[in-house]
Amino acid sequence: MSIPGFSILLFGISGGEIFIIVLLILIFFGPKRIPEIARTLGKGINEIKKVQRDINAEINRYSDEIENPVKQVKEDIEGFSKGLNKAADIHGNADNAPEGNEDSADTVAENNEDDLPYPYNQINDEPDVTVEKEQDNDDKVK
Repeated sequence: MSIPGFSILLFGISGGEIFIIVLLILIFFGPKRIPEIARTLGKGINEIKKVQRDINAEINRYSDEIENPVKQVKEDIEGFSKGLNKAADIHGNADNAPEGNEDSADTVAENNEDDLPYPYNQINDEPDVTVEKEQDNDDKVK
C-alpha cells in the first residue's frame, strides 16, 4: 500500500534504494564530512526557498497592480449600469403617470435627478419628437 504524494516527495525511490544512497554517501565522504554536507544542503535549500518567496511576492505585487485598475473599471461600469437602471425607472415612472396629473411625473423626475450620474441627471423639458404635418388626400391625387 502506497501513500499518495509520498512517491512524489521521494521521486519514486524505494526504501532499499534510499539505504544504498545513504551508504554510498557515507563511504565516499566519511562520517566527519556528513554534518558539513548536511549544513551546506540545508543552507542551499533555505536560499532556494527565500528566492521562491521573493519571486512570489513580486508576482503578487504585479498582479495587484493589474487587478486594481480592473476593479476600478468594473466599479465604474456597475455605477453606469445603476445609473441606466435609475434612468429607465424614471422614464417608466413618467410613462405610467396618470394622464390628469402631469405634475407628479415631473416631480418624480426632479426628485430622482440628483441620484443619477451626469448625463442622466439633466432633465429635458422639451420633447425630442417632431410632428410632421400630413397632406390632404386631395393634394396627393393631383
